Amino acid sequence: MLVVLIIMGCALLFPDLAVRSLWGSEGRWAVVAREMMRSGNYFLPTINGEVYFDKPLFSYWAIIPFALKGGVTEAAARMPGVLAGIMTVILIFVMGRALFGSAAGFLAGMTLLTSFMFASWARTASGEMLNLLGIWCMLWIYLSGGRDGRPWHLVMLYCTGALAAFCKGPVGPAVAFSVMAAAGACNIFGEMKREGLAWDRIRKGILYEFRWILSRQGMLGACAGAALFAAILFLPVIATGSWDSVMLMWRENFLRFVRPFDHIEPPYAYVKHGLVFFLPWTLLLIAAVWQMHGKGYDPQYRWTIISAAAIFLFFTASGSRRSYYILPLVPALALITGRALSQWFDGDGLTRKRVIQAAAGITGAVPVLGGAAMAYAYFQGDMPRHISQLVLGPVAFAGGIAAVIWCWKGKFRSGIGLLLVLIWCIEIWTFTVGMAIAEEKRTLRPFCAAVVKELRYVDDGSIAFFKVRNSSLVFYLNRPGHLKNLDSVEEAKIFLGDHAGGFIITDGIFLEELQKGLEPARASIVRIEDKERGRNRENNLVLLALRDNNGIDDDEGSPDEDGE
Repeated sequence: MLVVLIIMGCALLFPDLAVRSLWGSEGRWAVVAREMMRSGNYFLPTINGEVYFDKPLFSYWAIIPFALKGGVTEAAARMPGVLAGIMTVILIFVMGRALFGSAAGFLAGMTLLTSFMFASWARTASGEMLNLLGIWCMLWIYLSGGRDGRPWHLVMLYCTGALAAFCKGPVGPAVAFSVMAAAGACNIFGEMKREGLAWDRIRKGILYEFRWILSRQGMLGACAGAALFAAILFLPVIATGSWDSVMLMWRENFLRFVRPFDHIEPPYAYVKHGLVFFLPWTLLLIAAVWQMHGKGYDPQYRWTIISAAAIFLFFTASGSRRSYYILPLVPALALITGRALSQWFDGDGLTRKRVIQAAAGITGAVPVLGGAAMAYAYFQGDMPRHISQLVLGPVAFAGGIAAVIWCWKGKFRSGIGLLLVLIWCIEIWTFTVGMAIAEEKRTLRPFCAAVVKELRYVDDGSIAFFKVRNSSLVFYLNRPGHLKNLDSVEEAKIFLGDHAGGFIITDGIFLEELQKGLEPARASIVRIEDKERGRNRENNLVLLALRDNNGIDDDEGSPDEDGE
């Protein structure tokens, strides 16, 4: 089963990592890793030469081994996330097998792997998947021996937490410790409910449940982890002479948690985000939760429920909420669902059987609708298309109907097995052919390629950005040096005075402000990222050529908007 999971994980997460251009914050990781390699300073992250201590160093360092031969590419930047995703799937299989049996472990691993948002983030350059892996490595170490107070397990537990803190921040190990504390507290309250309030028994219960910290072995492990954390924390301070990395830890993890300053969402936000992140298996999860108090509600299942609740409550307690912060919850949801599906296969309980049977039948509509949409989109003349849509579309449509029929007729293993394979195939297509089709509509990479060609003989000192700090833009321009950042019209005027024949790259929303501010000099448009969006559309980049007041008019000899 594990071999099958690994093969399916590699087939889903590895192919065509470079087919999609960088999006969102991905450019930060790619540019920081590239500039580290160029400068040789691996303790000072920079973007276009400006210090950028927004995330800990490990998530940047993880890219470098994959860039040693071919440089930092989209694929190299995304490779750490892919490996972390596959390792997390393996970990959930191992934990599920230990808690509930091999079938539950396999089903948990498969539902996790094919959860669309999990697979999507695993193919994204960021620190999220490394953070997720660190949290669940800690929980696995805890279950396999840490909660029993085994010395080496506790040293591994705390040292893993120290390393995980430098993937995204101390929030990672804090989540794992919250789960461990919640599990221990629930066990103590359960004992109190059964045996009554006896202080001596409560004290013994606390020492027993929290021996991962309230014991000699626990303190030894904590000291080892704290020493490792301090060493890594102060390495950048020693190497750079700057305390920016330490202040980052404080601001991004402690202050943001207790006094949030951005990403403010309502307290119920993670209910929505959690359900969305587990698609397309959300209905199966709801059915599993619906029947959680039925037969077989054992300590292992109780621990899984507590872990999911603790992770959810931990992130909800912070007012700074963003959808992908809840990603560490998804493996717990997969364990819950895997256990419920394995019980369903064994035929435990008529009521639960009917609830989860209905959820499986409705979930079967996903490949049916997806297959129909693929085939329909192929015949829409105004949309990009690929011949594979005519192959996978009908197969997914027919397979989805077959899966629904099998589930309804009691052939649960066949129905869920087919459903898992269909979703897996659809996601492979989505992340390869589908992304390639969607990429035809994206304009950043072609714009940068044209600008690189246009400015190939221009030195870096004659090119500047005006109010644009787009790390993906910096990545694709791939200039040998750093370009000047202009934050005001006054700075642009000074730049014009020093570089009358220079170039400025700006966003379309700043175009009118810049052109008026530089008058009577000329800021001639050389190239627009997407002319269909117009010149003043946000995120529509523009390349301008600067001319003095005796310069040539835009329509008389200067490069036109196509750069020809």
